[in-house]
Amino acid sequence: MRIFTTMLFLLGFSGAAMANCEGPNQFEQRPLAERTAMLEAAAQAPFSEGLLWQVEKDGVVSHIIGTFHLHLPEHTATVERLRSLTPPPQQLFMEMTSEAQLGFQRHLTQNPELFLIQSGPSLIDRLGDENWAKVSDQLKARGMPPFLAARYQPWFLGMTLMVPPCAFDVVKSGKKGLDLQIEALAQARDLPRHSLDDTESLIGLLAGDPIEQQVDDLRWSLDLGTDLSGADMIPTVIDMYLSETIQLIWELNRADMLQAAQGDADAERIATLLQQVEEDLIKTRNTAWVKTLAPALAKTPSLVAFGALHLPGDHGVLAQLEAAGFTVTRLPL
Repeated sequence: MRIFTTMLFLLGFSGAAMANCEGPNQFEQRPLAERTAMLEAAAQAPFSEGLLWQVEKDGVVSHIIGTFHLHLPEHTATVERLRSLTPPPQQLFMEMTSEAQLGFQRHLTQNPELFLIQSGPSLIDRLGDENWAKVSDQLKARGMPPFLAARYQPWFLGMTLMVPPCAFDVVKSGKKGLDLQIEALAQARDLPRHSLDDTESLIGLLAGDPIEQQVDDLRWSLDLGTDLSGADMIPTVIDMYLSETIQLIWELNRADMLQAAQGDADAERIATLLQQVEEDLIKTRNTAWVKTLAPALAKTPSLVAFGALHLPGDHGVLAQLEAAGFTVTRLPL
C-alpha cells in the first residue's frame, strides 16, 4: 500500500500544506462525540502537543523543532525564535539536506525504472477508462497534460499530485518551507548539516511495492473517491499545526480514512494500511533517526528539524530520546 504511504508521507506527516488553501475546519464540523473521541485518543499519546522542545543529557542541551516542509507565513516568526536558542546549536540535523534532496532527484533520473513503467501497459490501460478519467481531472487541475503521467508508477503519481491546485502559486513563487529556512540559517552560521534519511531508505519506503500492488492500491483509492492531494483537509492541518495539537492531526487522518470505507472489507483494508504506515513511516523511521541522534545530541548542542508528526507518540522521536536518558522539556514558540 505504498501509494497511501506516499500520500501520508507527503501530506499528513510531512505537512504539505500552504496558506493559499482555504476552507472549513474539518475537525470542528465533526459531531461532538467524534471530536471528543479524537481528543481523548490524542491526549493518551506522549508529547501529544508542542513544536519546540529542549532535550538534555549529561549537561549537553539541544533543541528539536517540528516542521511543515512547505511555506506558511508564520514560519518567519518561528525562525526568529530559533535564532535566540541557548545554547546556540553547533550543528543541524534534518530529514534531508538540500544536497541530499538533489542526490535523491539525481538517483531517480539515473534509474528511471524506479519511477516509470518501462514495459507493459501504461496507467491508462491498467486503471481503466473510468479511473484514468479521475486521475486526468486531477492532473488537468494542476495544468499537467495527462499523457505525461501515463507511464508514472503510482507512488510517483502520488508525489506529482501531492500539491493541490490551490497551492500552486505558493510553490511557483519559490518561497521556502520551514526546513529550508532553518537550513539557510544554519548555512549563514556555517554550521555542519546532516541528513537523517538517505536515498535508498526513502526509495524503499515509497516505491517498495510491486507495480501490480501499487496499481491495485491506486485503483482502490480512486474507487473510494480519494483526492490524492487531500486538499479539503489542508486548512484543518494548518490550524492544528499552528495550535501545536500535533497528535490530533494523526487522529483526524485516521478517522477521515476510516470514514471513506464503503463496507467491512474497505474498513479492514484501511486499518491494515494505517498499521503499515505507523510501522514504516513512524516506528521504523523514527528508530533509525534516534540511533543517529542519541549519541550526537549527548555530545554536541544541536538543532534538529523534521516533520512535526514524528514528535509525539510511544514511538515518536521524543519518547525514544527520553527512553535513551534525555530530559525532554517543551518550550514556547
